Amino acid sequence: MRLAIVTSGFLPVPAVSGGAVENLIENFLNKNEEYKKIEITIFSIYDNRAFTESKKYNQAEFDFIKPNILVKCADKIIYFIAKNILRKEKTMSFRYICQRLYFLNKVSKKIKKSDRYDKILLENHPTLFMCLKKRKNYKKYEGRYYYHLHNEISNAYGCIDLIKNCKNNICVSQFILNQLSNFLKVKNPYNFSVLKNCVDQKNFQKKLNNEEKNEVRKKYNINEQEKVLLFTGRFTKEKGIKELILALKKVKNKNYKLLVVGSFFFGTNIKNGFQLELEQLIENMRDKVVFTGYVPYDEIYKLYAIADISTLPSVWDDPAPLTIIEALSCGLPIITTYSGGIPEYVNERCAIILKRNEDLIENLAKSIDNLLENDNLRINMGQESLKVSKQLTVDNYYFNFLKLLE
Repeated sequence: MRLAIVTSGFLPVPAVSGGAVENLIENFLNKNEEYKKIEITIFSIYDNRAFTESKKYNQAEFDFIKPNILVKCADKIIYFIAKNILRKEKTMSFRYICQRLYFLNKVSKKIKKSDRYDKILLENHPTLFMCLKKRKNYKKYEGRYYYHLHNEISNAYGCIDLIKNCKNNICVSQFILNQLSNFLKVKNPYNFSVLKNCVDQKNFQKKLNNEEKNEVRKKYNINEQEKVLLFTGRFTKEKGIKELILALKKVKNKNYKLLVVGSFFFGTNIKNGFQLELEQLIENMRDKVVFTGYVPYDEIYKLYAIADISTLPSVWDDPAPLTIIEALSCGLPIITTYSGGIPEYVNERCAIILKRNEDLIENLAKSIDNLLENDNLRINMGQESLKVSKQLTVDNYYFNFLKLLE
């Protein structure tokens, strides 16, 4: 099989700038290097580091698309207007508009000219269907294009019929499958499937010796007695980081340190009003809360290695967050919420799953106190996490993906 994968058009693959979808694609590519089942072409936005990393692949060919200076300037102007004049709340939606349009147009031309690909896989955003709609590529690849959906969609961008006619709409959770079928108004869809996400567990199960652990703890000013709470992800309201910090103000056991790992927008130093609000919120808690900033994906395992509890109190319908699978793979007890696809990935033996209601902050505080005080509970939950994680390996992901494509 010769498969072409169309990526987002704003974060590169290999995933040198982070991104959940980009990391999943990289996991798939790495396994294909090992098993050599298919030939892959990756359409990705150009990045110097990604270009260098791509050289290590033998089973994948990378077609990097590099925007010109006019495209970059236009995006900077649009972003400036959205942020500073229109004061849009979700400014990152305006960060790469021209770049992505440029990218999709280039991809459309390339797949129109080429007869190399047996199948086309579109990764996540419905705007990617424009590369099929343009030049009527959907006719050329009829019955041979697939959609891998990671998030809810609310706009098909004029491509609703193309989505309906996919050979397979591959969803990261039953929650996303249900949302997509409702959006498309399709009952009993025959061409919908669920493929659960994964992480490369060997990267997260690396062991640190005591000296290495002490170095990490020293770096973040964590003393020997403090338990480590871990929050990883982007600083956005829907991830529940504000609720978590407010809950910590109510926690009775003060023998902890919270590591907040990540940034507002992946590997950038961009800040928004919400992140500044968080920094003000911890003004009197700086001895208990540490913002690590962006940590490269291949370094995050060190923070999991010193963690005692993983927290992800999402306040939106989180489709299938990789941070949950990372915590499972590291054998950590988890505090999370009944949100989106999360309950499909955890159970009540490895996670405290809270309702998203007016008592969330209070219940978060009680749950944290409970786990901080109860060593046996943390150990038992952690063991269950490892059991659950065995179904979420990259090997399972790779071969299940191939079945859906074949």
